[in-house]
Amino acid sequence: MSNVPILGSKPVEKKKTFRLLHCWVCDTLEELPPFEGPAAQDYLLEVACEKHVFDSGEPHRGNLFVDIPVDAWRDPETRRDAIRQIRQGGSKGLAEIDDKFYETRSTFMEDAMKCYKAHNSPKDGCVDWHVSDKMLIPNTIKERRKEGLDSYESTPGVKTYLCDFCPVAIKVAERKQKLMGL
Repeated sequence: MSNVPILGSKPVEKKKTFRLLHCWVCDTLEELPPFEGPAAQDYLLEVACEKHVFDSGEPHRGNLFVDIPVDAWRDPETRRDAIRQIRQGGSKGLAEIDDKFYETRSTFMEDAMKCYKAHNSPKDGCVDWHVSDKMLIPNTIKERRKEGLDSYESTPGVKTYLCDFCPVAIKVAERKQKLMGL
């Protein structure tokens, strides 16, 4: 029994991180070492912020990003992308990956509204609620076949339906909560 590993006994290598202070007024980025302890004792941050004040004495506004992996920051491309996102006020969300994402979501909502109106604006439920032809299926049939995977429809897991974008979805969710006693 002496060879049996004890859960949690393997030391976890802590990745080196740092903090990044972004001043919105000066548009500067300052690297700071990590700090663990009460914020009131973070004197290094206090010193770094001292030069970021208006003539009136009012402090500049900004962000403090913590736990940034040093390894990722060393990669010039990752660093450039991170700086670009910080200076532009953050990521564009899923539009960062697919610039048509939000357009697509609007299309789903428009299609759901057409269906809702075609069913005479039902209040509590719909005869087409989550029927198979309302399922939103990605166009991955060829790729799935090539990888030997079952069809999207037959795989377990949460599926998204056009119904999920419909006003009826709110009533369905309320009814579910009521039935569950929530």
